[in-house]
Amino acid sequence: MEIPARHPKKGDCIIRECTHPLGRVRVLVDYPNLGISRRPEFLDELVDRATGQPITLQSPSAAPAPLVERPHLPDWQRARQSLLALRLGQSTAETVRDLSVGLSEVDAACRKVLDRAGSGQPSFLLFVSPYGMGKSHVLARLRELSHERKMATGTVVLDGVGTTLCRPLGLISALSHSIVYPESSAGEGLPQRLAGLVRTGAVEKLRDARAEMLHRTLMNLSSEHVDDPDQWEAVEDYLSLEVSAPQAGRVLGVRLPPLNTRSLCDRPGRTVDLLREWARACTVTGAPGGLTMLLDEADVDYGNRGRTSSELRQRAGLLMAWRQMADAGPQGGNYARLVVALAMTPESDQDGAIEELKAHLGPHLHVVVLRELRDDEMRELGSKVCNLYRAAYELNESIAATDDPITECLVAQQRSTEQRNPRRFIRLLLEKLDVAHA
Repeated sequence: MEIPARHPKKGDCIIRECTHPLGRVRVLVDYPNLGISRRPEFLDELVDRATGQPITLQSPSAAPAPLVERPHLPDWQRARQSLLALRLGQSTAETVRDLSVGLSEVDAACRKVLDRAGSGQPSFLLFVSPYGMGKSHVLARLRELSHERKMATGTVVLDGVGTTLCRPLGLISALSHSIVYPESSAGEGLPQRLAGLVRTGAVEKLRDARAEMLHRTLMNLSSEHVDDPDQWEAVEDYLSLEVSAPQAGRVLGVRLPPLNTRSLCDRPGRTVDLLREWARACTVTGAPGGLTMLLDEADVDYGNRGRTSSELRQRAGLLMAWRQMADAGPQGGNYARLVVALAMTPESDQDGAIEELKAHLGPHLHVVVLRELRDDEMRELGSKVCNLYRAAYELNESIAATDDPITECLVAQQRSTEQRNPRRFIRLLLEKLDVAHA
């Protein structure tokens, strides 16, 4: 028997054998992504991968069911998704790979901090550019380069209110839900990987990686805690700091070490400790390169001028705690394959943002000021966008047929105050292409 299925909490699996066909049907399943074989599960907890509907068993004498792979999107559909992201000013993995232009300096800076992090030295990177000049794009580029180094990545958007450097522990809450592993299936983050360690009895790997807090948390858990959806949900809420250790402990029936702290002065240090723990945990759960945390919209965070003195002290305390971790380095017990990257506009310096980051992070902060694209690079970008447009709508025009819209967009931008702004250039070009092929 070989029936593909999916468990809502544990991910894709393969039903191998039915062990209890009467009453509540019990089956043995494999979890290839977690390296678990012949795990007992109840059939009514599994769903069909393709439809999400309840799954039924075939007769044991029937031929094995072929594996149902995720549907492969046609090229035109992927291209249309990329176009939609471009219209919204966002970058997909495909646009980062196919539309990047003039990023040699960015790639060199990214590889420098990634090399440094690979030696166990935490590293910090700041991208500075005006609006529409590619801050989110270069963060996405760093994400792709990190995955090439077998690093997990987590993207946190700083909205300046709910998620902000002024409330450090909130970063851990946001990060816990956003960690993505290289070459992982959708929906499989750090909690799912930690569940795999508990199921396989491999929690000691966390202690070997010096992730002591996570080790103390998981060492008292068993596979029964993982298999019970309500109990594991309590673990996930506890790891993301949404519930306290006593609250989660009552659900699980075990005692858990506190991750959160009520003391304001302790929160920056606790945030850095947990971030280091998360990076160490990633190295033993499928991302041996460590963790890259991407903090987008840092200028929005700093632009909120309604800060209290307590919040400003929290932000300064977080930056100083990062500096202390980096100063101590691998030899000082702060070994962590960790990169923290931020992006903001030059105007943020009016709020003291860039200077504050430089002052507190010192030599551990690498600043990259994104340059304007040259005319030839803008033309190259335009050609790539036209090729993407042609693929999205299956057009047959030659490259030469798209020269006029590109030239018109360049002339229009040269007349405006925002010369060589890639985001506005792309949006204007897409508008002209829409009109031309309406």
